[in-house]
Amino acid sequence: MDDRVDFVCARADHQGSEPNDALTMHQDRWAYCPGGAANDHDWHLMPAGGMSLDDAKRFVSQQPIRTIDATGRRSD
Repeated sequence: MDDRVDFVCARADHQGSEPNDALTMHQDRWAYCPGGAANDHDWHLMPAGGMSLDDAKRFVSQQPIRTIDATGRRSD
């Protein structure tokens, strides 16, 4: 195992206004939840084969999670 973050939580109510340092394990790899929640995540693989925690926090702040409704439209 290395220090690469391979998963990010995309659950809308787990998105925090300020990035935190909360990491957990998912499928034996590091996973980052922007809101620092302990349970009920919606894990997605990070792009580019994973990244450092600092890069993961920067990515999440630049690529905010938007929910998609039943018609396929993104909320803004």
